[in-house]
Formats: sequence, C-alpha cells, structure tokens
Amino acid sequence: MARIVLTVAGNVIGNLLLPGLGAAIGGAIGAYVGGVVDSQLFGKTQNNVVTGPRLQDLRVQSSGYGSVIPRVYGKARLSGNVIWMRGFDEETRTQTQTVGGGGKGGGGGGRQRTTTVTYVYFCDVAVALCEGPITGIGKMFADGNAIGSEHYAARRVYLGDATQSADPLIAATEGLAPAYRGLAYVVLERFAITPFGNRLPNFSFELTA
Repeated sequence: MARIVLTVAGNVIGNLLLPGLGAAIGGAIGAYVGGVVDSQLFGKTQNNVVTGPRLQDLRVQSSGYGSVIPRVYGKARLSGNVIWMRGFDEETRTQTQTVGGGGKGGGGGGRQRTTTVTYVYFCDVAVALCEGPITGIGKMFADGNAIGSEHYAARRVYLGDATQSADPLIAATEGLAPAYRGLAYVVLERFAITPFGNRLPNFSFELTA
C-alpha cells in the first residue's frame, strides 16, 4: 500500500520540480521508499493455508443380504460381497513451504508461507468370496488394477473350512463375532482408500479351490 501511495506522490512532486523527467525519477524514488515501508510494516511472513478434500461419507462397493454365494472349482477370479466394515480412520498430513524473503533494497514484499493440509483415509473391511474350503488366494485387484501390500497394513485370508476361528479384529471390535465357517473371505486392515477417490474400490480376487 505504501509503495503505491509514495509512487504516485513521487510522480507528482517530481513533475512539479522537474517537468517531464522529474515524474519518472520521483516515481522511482517513491517506489523504493514505499517498498521499504511495506517491507517493515507488512513484510512479515504471510501465511496461506490450502486444504485438500475431506471425506463426508464412505461409499461401499457392494453389501447386501441374500447375495448368492458362488461355488468355485479350479481357478477363478471373483468379486466379493462386503460383510463387515468398521468405518474409516482419518489421518491429517501437513506440508509447509516458504518462498520469498524480500528483494534487493527491502522492496520484495516479504516472505510467503504456504501450508498444505491433506486428509488420508483408511478403513477395515471384510469381503466374502465364495463357498469354502478353497486352497488359496493369488492376486488381488481394486477397480481392475492389481494391488499389493503397500495398500494395506495387514491381510488375512480365511479359506472357509469347518474349523476356522473368528477374525481377531472383528471380534475385538464387535465383542461377539461369527467365524463364517464354510465361507471363504478376506479381511483387510487399514486399507488406503484415498488413492481410489476416498471410496472403497471394487475388489476382485484370483482364487483356487
């Protein structure tokens, strides 16, 4: 603000003292002095905060009563039915970047700090696959793309035999949890949903029975 005011004042005074060329000289001097004043008054670090998108609700791929439980012979690739989900955890990540620092002669306008706040989301989910028992699960896909252990903290596969126990995470959360004996299913802990638009992707699994 001071730079603008003093530039105009310098133009007027310079033109009065030395018509023509004086306006340019007076304006330059006014701009310099105004830059110093602005730097002292407003040249402290300016903070800008940029906030990323935040999740309002969680959309689930497929979860419903009465869904058909497939029976598999040999190898197959199946999508599943979500049978349990604990919800989502929000993790806040902050990154700060400072630019500037004043130009030559104090006229650079000071430093500017930009703080970027992003939100990352995780969920715990169990996906039913087919009638058990099966012998194992191979590749896992999310929205048609193969994914690995970098997308989740832990993966537990239940083959669907007659003796399997309840999943410890589901039991700890619900207090009383079924073991889903005879049903092959997968439990994913802290699955990162942010890379999929903050939604639960469509899972599919390669399995062998």
